[in-house]
Amino acid sequence: RSRMMELAAGKAVAAAEIAKLDIELGSAFAGASTAVLERARVSAGEVDAVASHGQTIVHGRYGAAGRGATVTMQLGQASTIAERTGLTVVSDFRQADIAAGGEGAPLVPFVHALLFSHRRRRRGVQNIGGMGNLTLLAPGGAIESVRGTDTGPGGVLIDAAMKWVSGGRLRMDRGGKFAAGGRVDERLVKAVLARPFFKRPLPRSAGPADFGPRMARDLARRGRRLRLDDRSIIASLTMATARSIARACGNDLDELYLCGGGAFNATLSGMIAGLLPGVQVGTTGQLGMDPAYVEAQAFAVLGYLALNGVAANLPAATAARGPRVLGKITPGANFARASLALG
Repeated sequence: RSRMMELAAGKAVAAAEIAKLDIELGSAFAGASTAVLERARVSAGEVDAVASHGQTIVHGRYGAAGRGATVTMQLGQASTIAERTGLTVVSDFRQADIAAGGEGAPLVPFVHALLFSHRRRRRGVQNIGGMGNLTLLAPGGAIESVRGTDTGPGGVLIDAAMKWVSGGRLRMDRGGKFAAGGRVDERLVKAVLARPFFKRPLPRSAGPADFGPRMARDLARRGRRLRLDDRSIIASLTMATARSIARACGNDLDELYLCGGGAFNATLSGMIAGLLPGVQVGTTGQLGMDPAYVEAQAFAVLGYLALNGVAANLPAATAARGPRVLGKITPGANFARASLALG
């Protein structure tokens, strides 16, 4: 994990180290896939494919002022997963959208529309992972009306700052309890919201180059120079995250449902609710979908759509030139059977 985070933070390493980590993560993901099957008491013979997003180490626009081409890289070698599990793997979901001129993110709005649209209510679905991404669903659920964008930092600044202020003992603010004991300092909030990411046109995507551990450490150090206590540093970064989400939501929502790890941060969700008066703010658990697993389930759906040749990016969310089938298929030992099963 530490090697992976160093890569995401921009540490220069040899190409061989990236290739090695790619294989090691693929092996770890294969082990996780096998463990899930065992816990669910499902045999590998009952499964058609593994959809593996991988671990992002690079994502964003590179070049002068962030206006260059979008590049992305996710580690977790698909061939290793296929070899270890015997299952066909769908991976590398973002490249097709980027090749079509898109941001390569967010990719889940298509699935959010299938799962969460309402006939009459204007809904938003906000994933709060390392980065945040928002799907806006108009009443009726028509795919062509869906909008989406990355909102900025999810938990990345909070988590990295927690690690720094705790001397490496803590990796997150569990439940937002640490931030709850601090006070928000507007100088730190404004420092986050002044980032170039927020000046780029919508839709936009965020990656480690926009918000990452190095930025979090710099902000935490600045907080110390401002004589803020550690709880106030974390409270300020939590509010900055909440504001970035609220700004993206705008004033045209009836309901906002949170998912991802950040949905369990009560301080963060409370701040978001306070910034969106008149909007019902909850989690996707209220809609029958555990917020911890929505993102994984969404990529399972995207994997299924790829195997069936169905385009699943939304140009309104990624700015691509048009719909594209997402993902690369790595045949496993079951490929012939899986292909027949999918028709």
